[in-house]
Amino acid sequence: MNIIQRAFKMAGAVQQFFGKARMFYYRVVLLGHRCSCCNGHLTMVAEGQCRCQQCRHEFDPTILFQRCSACGGVPVLRIRRYYCTDCGCEVTSRFVFETLPFEKEYFRQKMAESRQRKQQLKEKVREMLSQSRSEAIHYDGIDLDTIPGLVAALNSLTQGMDEKLLIELKGKFDLDRYQAHIKAHLQDFPIDLRGIPTLIENARKDLIWRFIAAIFLEHEKQIEIEQNNQTIWLSHYVNRQRQDFPDAIEETDGFEGLAC
Repeated sequence: MNIIQRAFKMAGAVQQFFGKARMFYYRVVLLGHRCSCCNGHLTMVAEGQCRCQQCRHEFDPTILFQRCSACGGVPVLRIRRYYCTDCGCEVTSRFVFETLPFEKEYFRQKMAESRQRKQQLKEKVREMLSQSRSEAIHYDGIDLDTIPGLVAALNSLTQGMDEKLLIELKGKFDLDRYQAHIKAHLQDFPIDLRGIPTLIENARKDLIWRFIAAIFLEHEKQIEIEQNNQTIWLSHYVNRQRQDFPDAIEETDGFEGLAC
């Protein structure tokens, strides 16, 4: 006996029965009511909203067909409830099955106000960023001699390369391809340069080209390079000057809780 499966079947049956009961309820409450424009039959399309089957005119049946039980005044929808326009008493709608209707104009206004507040906050953050931005740094070209041992380390990578290999390097090295290959394998944590898959059969030549592409990527501030003994670690570039500020503000629609 599969209790879970039977429970899901029972829940589905209850939901199906609930839908049929809702449709039957609407048919009953709309009996005797016709469209004010063409006298056609009516069908409920949403809570507090019906539609004529002939002219397709849509309106709120509570406002048109129902009156206040205390004074006979015309009800009006305010946020999510109906109130009498004369005495102000709450009017319980006969044309709402279970949930509450909502006033479209009220919620449209609240969503517009929410968007405006988000835009104002975005502009405020932009102003804060513009005021806290540091001045541009001007520097001359890169001088390899300022880093002790860098030139020797670069020369050691190409040590023993003959003239034919240098000609082949110049003719076949595709910098853009290797840069895209490196960026495609970056992770949220540092990765070993040697761990990136090769693009050509010559593993030694491929490692040299990967290293050259990595140097250019670091110079363009697209990655960060850190050497630990004989291992070269690659990771995403992090702009530490802007870590304390949000990069963007979400533009999702929304509105604050309502007090009915």
